[in-house]
Amino acid sequence: MRASNRSVVVAVLGMITCTLFCAATPAIAAAQRSLHLGVAGGVSVPSGTLRDGVNTGWHALGTIALSSPMQPLGLRLDGAYNRFAFSDQAGTALRGDGNQTVSSATLNASYRLPMTNSPLSPYVIAGLGAYRTACSLSPGCDASTRFGWNAGLGTKLYLRGVTSFLEARYHQTSRGESGVHFVPVTFGLLF
Repeated sequence: MRASNRSVVVAVLGMITCTLFCAATPAIAAAQRSLHLGVAGGVSVPSGTLRDGVNTGWHALGTIALSSPMQPLGLRLDGAYNRFAFSDQAGTALRGDGNQTVSSATLNASYRLPMTNSPLSPYVIAGLGAYRTACSLSPGCDASTRFGWNAGLGTKLYLRGVTSFLEARYHQTSRGESGVHFVPVTFGLLF
């Protein structure tokens, strides 16, 4: 066999071996990627003065996550939509059924806590962003966009080749003179 043919055979065998190894261990391959897209949702629990006018709600979240398997630091860009139905008392005072919504775009830093030989990868996360609050009733319920912050805890879960995450974060922004505080508890999938 000539040297050039031998090099091609070795290269092809190397690629086949690499492909089989990656296909046999999708969880490891997924964990090693540095860029992930994700979708998530869950329950949003109002706190502070927001709790006085709304009930527990729901939220949806889309995320772009950038991390390195060798470094504990990561970045996440999140877009979220939270919806809270007015409480019975607030609905009566406002003369109608309705809801309060909070949409946000946040840039977050995360720090992964060291864990070895575990399907869990806990982290702390915090960030800043723009929060748009609005409600479905008018007049007197104009939309407002303000800056806000968030902080929380979570964990990535690596099970059967699927990367998911579970987290709870405290969000704080304002609407007019009152604060808007809530805690979304989120379950999501990363691709």
